[in-house]
Amino acid sequence: MKISEELGEVAEAYHSATGANPRKGHSHTWEDVNKELADVIVTTVVALATTAADGDPGKLLADRLNHLVARALPER
Repeated sequence: MKISEELGEVAEAYHSATGANPRKGHSHTWEDVNKELADVIVTTVVALATTAADGDPGKLLADRLNHLVARALPER
């Protein structure tokens, strides 16, 4: 749930930085968007550390990143 809240703050900052809502203007900058994105990452890592069944969230994250990179790169 906290991740969803943080993601909502990213959307709010993004819409403001791009001026997508003319009623609200430009009250956020791209720096604000990046800060909110970092908050999402931190919140997600905390959630992963809290729920990692094997007790090693770093290994779980590394394994998943390796899988995603291998899937994205063309075979050599």
